[in-house]
Amino acid sequence: MKFYVKQKVFSFKDSFKVFDENQTPVYQVTGKFLSLKNKMELQDMSGNIRYRSDKKVISILPTYYIYDESGKQVVTVKKKFSIKPKFDVDIYGEHAKISGSFWQYNFEIETDRGIVATIRKKLLSFGDSYEIDIVDDKNLELLLYLVIVIDQVLHEEKNHGGSSSSN
Repeated sequence: MKFYVKQKVFSFKDSFKVFDENQTPVYQVTGKFLSLKNKMELQDMSGNIRYRSDKKVISILPTYYIYDESGKQVVTVKKKFSIKPKFDVDIYGEHAKISGSFWQYNFEIETDRGIVATIRKKLLSFGDSYEIDIVDDKNLELLLYLVIVIDQVLHEEKNHGGSSSSN
């Protein structure tokens, strides 16, 4: 099942849309303007919050937390120290690994069940644009949102010279 994530370029806050295979918008992600914790929300197209996230402000390597609509923490995302982008992720208590290419364009999300999603960044696009192929639709919305959180971590490191102790 393929999805596409596209970042809105001219916005004062982080803003993304998620499209299905037919290019129909199915989710939107909005960030809070000037948020130290880089708060964001995944919403369906009716504006219902499906997930929200924030980052740990003081941390050697970036750590993000994702919460469900009731406010329960369901995911922890920790960037690992590595030349290639790598993350340790706990999704509802299940360990997952996210590993990317050296140039940070392609990623795989792998659990004990195998690869559950592959992510490809489109190189020639205005703003960040990703193609996501979801192999296992368990936690589908969460996997889509995880792509945006990973994008935020990578941009944060790029914009702050690899330092992620605070914004």
